[in-house]
Amino acid sequence: MTPAPGTRLAHRYLLGHALGHGGQAHVVQATDLRLHRPVAVKLFPLDSASPDQIRRYAQEARVLAGLSHPALVALLDVGSDVLEDGSSVAFLVMELVPGPTLRDVLRDGPLGPAVTADVGRQLALALAHAHGAGVLHRDVKPANVLVADPRPGGATHGPELPVVLADFGIAVPSERSHSEDSAATAGYQSPEQALGRPLTAATDVYSLGLVLTECLTGERAYPGDPIASGLARLLRAPDVPTRFGRDWERLLRGMTELEPANRPPITAVAAELRALRFAPAAG
Repeated sequence: MTPAPGTRLAHRYLLGHALGHGGQAHVVQATDLRLHRPVAVKLFPLDSASPDQIRRYAQEARVLAGLSHPALVALLDVGSDVLEDGSSVAFLVMELVPGPTLRDVLRDGPLGPAVTADVGRQLALALAHAHGAGVLHRDVKPANVLVADPRPGGATHGPELPVVLADFGIAVPSERSHSEDSAATAGYQSPEQALGRPLTAATDVYSLGLVLTECLTGERAYPGDPIASGLARLLRAPDVPTRFGRDWERLLRGMTELEPANRPPITAVAAELRALRFAPAAG
């Protein structure tokens, strides 16, 4: 249960309205009373938590503490407290990104190739930073991408649509990257995740490829229930749009190759997307 607005956490954070939830965790907007700034607080109930859930909380804290990139949500503080009702919680304090998720934005329709390339480049660079630190995200999807400004601004060098990749709750160090305990969303899982095989950085490349395909078309590549969605990617490649030109088609087909070894590295993906952002429209 989410604490009521007005609750004070650790004598420092004044909790406000709920922003969302996932699994056992709840995210609320809050005010840092010491630094007088808005923040996002992710709360984990401890009294009813399983050992695996506690492990995931600790893992997310460790992962975020080791990362620093403009397109990754920043960790500001961690701790635990006992609430007024006597329940115990652990918490992560993160930067507040004042905007919708990419999933919310896509409900209004596709983004178009230039903005999609811009969003994809930011996410690819963020993932390259995480991979360089030895961390796999394992759950890249529109709901985990926070949009700082939902209106494209037409900037020449800066992002048209600034985004931040969030929710490292199931991220793991790459040396322990097995998928049998993965809670990744089925619609964006890689084939190796669906099969329970060991994972590499290529699994995030695949998921990002599905996200970019959805940004261009406005439709999920593998809709349906988790079983049907997981099976579908093993039986057929995603429907990659051809109307945006050969470069887009080649990139998306490469990112969503069935075999992880055949996918391009995330740094190459970032470079391709930078070029596609400024490429003339196909036609």
